Amino acid sequence: MKRIVTALSLATLVVALGLGCRKPKTVDKSISASELMTTADKQMKQGKFNEARLTLRHLEQYLPGSPEFPKAKLMLGDSFFFQSSPSYPEAEVEYTSFLNYFPRHELRDYALYHRALCHFSSIESAERDQAETRRALEGFQQLLAESPGSPYAGETRGKILQCWRRIAEHELIVGVFYVNTYFYPGAERRLKALLETYPDYVDRERAYYYLGEAMRQRLLADEDLTQFNKDYAAKLQKADLKDLNKEEVLQYSKDFLAFSTERIQGFRLEAKSYYQKLVESYPGSEWARRAADRLVTMGTSGVKEELDS
Repeated sequence: MKRIVTALSLATLVVALGLGCRKPKTVDKSISASELMTTADKQMKQGKFNEARLTLRHLEQYLPGSPEFPKAKLMLGDSFFFQSSPSYPEAEVEYTSFLNYFPRHELRDYALYHRALCHFSSIESAERDQAETRRALEGFQQLLAESPGSPYAGETRGKILQCWRRIAEHELIVGVFYVNTYFYPGAERRLKALLETYPDYVDRERAYYYLGEAMRQRLLADEDLTQFNKDYAAKLQKADLKDLNKEEVLQYSKDFLAFSTERIQGFRLEAKSYYQKLVESYPGSEWARRAADRLVTMGTSGVKEELDS
């Protein structure tokens, strides 16, 4: 038995030594760059994207000085972008690599466009974070700034319009969410910024209505009280309001009541103005009818009757 075990051990050792002494498989460096590109192109057309990447990596590693190298870099991006299950993050890396290697190449606009498309294709629904939308927007804007006459310029402008609309819709959804969760100061800021920043892309009917809703129910927020106290202390030439005497406390109460009343009345008047804009600008819409009902409830007469006539 010991002889058998010894013989087997020796045989195993010989085989292992034999394997260890073998030379690693060498890469055939005799194939030209043009031949590799022809092979990779054929593999891409046949849908063999993994094989095409191996071919292109060979060219990238061993023939970086060849005229075919820039096209190979682009094809690496395409191999991820156009495969049956696209991997946009990996495609974006390859297009970015091309742009870094060849900042003045004639196919730069192609790489810029497809890099932006990687982000565009990864855009989330309007309810989700819009980081990819903003990256896509930046990429498309860069293309137009650098190559306004590019053959991709027309499609790029259309994609930019879609990005702006998606961002505006997202901001509106956030504003509506704030209204529905009673965070009226946040809703006011969000919806006003929306109307100012995206005037050509926002759904104004909903924006006006929910901004009206926010201002109709808005009360003083913590920041309003903080600012009032700061201004009041400055008027009294005090550092703060901690050591007010009895008369000063009474006067403070009267002044704060007047301030809060005026502010809240201002909120309600502003709410009416947004409802009125909606009624006048979109008289046939359901949102206008809702706004008209609000105006009647808030004491503005004659509006609902005009809509129903």
